[in-house]
Amino acid sequence: MHARDDALYDFHRCRNCATVFLANPEDEEQLSRFYSSAYLPYRGSSAWGKFAKFVENDDRKLNQRRSKRAASVLDNKDRHRILDIGCGKPDFLKTFTEKHNAKAVGVDFVAANWEQPQFKQLELHQCDWKTFAFDSTFDVITAWHYLEHDYDLPSTVSKIYDLLKPGGYFIAEVPMHEGILQQYQKQHWQGWHTPRHLTLFSKKSWSTLFPDTHWDIVEHQTHGTMSAFTLWWLGHRETKATDWKGDMSKYFWGLVFWKVMLAPFFLLEKVIPMGVQTVIIRKK
Repeated sequence: MHARDDALYDFHRCRNCATVFLANPEDEEQLSRFYSSAYLPYRGSSAWGKFAKFVENDDRKLNQRRSKRAASVLDNKDRHRILDIGCGKPDFLKTFTEKHNAKAVGVDFVAANWEQPQFKQLELHQCDWKTFAFDSTFDVITAWHYLEHDYDLPSTVSKIYDLLKPGGYFIAEVPMHEGILQQYQKQHWQGWHTPRHLTLFSKKSWSTLFPDTHWDIVEHQTHGTMSAFTLWWLGHRETKATDWKGDMSKYFWGLVFWKVMLAPFFLLEKVIPMGVQTVIIRKK
């Protein structure tokens, strides 16, 4: 059981695949109130005031890692099509198109800073992507911390299958409740993120959700492009009753302190599962 925003939420665990899911989610139609202007991913670097440039630099490195990860599954043909589900502020797609010859498409329910001129070359759609009529299929589809928010995973997998070319790849990065940070931080671990997160995936979840009749699970990694330190720090701030609507710059030097102090520990996250995972799946 996890409490957030004066409500109690129950998570249940599947005995067969160890997937953890929210048993009493909010109505999807009411969920927008939990994605307000106070939601830190939507606020972006501007939330950090005079330290915004430092945050932007970290974001740039994150998107470079994601771009490299997406490119690793592609061949050297002239032009690729890539779709990013839940693209948010579409810095990843911008980074990818700067390095690779690709048609980049992003979808999300909220247009997060899409009006900025650096995104004008991207094809962005504010919509329910499961019902949107795309004009062609894709070589690769990415979902960076999207699936844990999804209300209907079976229909999502079906839609991804329809949108991928034969032999195309789906790359997903999500929290991993089997990591040691969840055991340490317990209810404050930010993988819970109730009620925004509905599903927490185990290693066994993927073969259940993506059966081998239609998919090949190419690779499963117990780490991601986003360091598990991020989830730890958000959980740490949660214990301090942080005002997420306020000026985040007052927390900046504390963030730097903990990042330096814990750097030796988080260098081990490619060896020890800490709370983030990545899966690469190919359509048969």
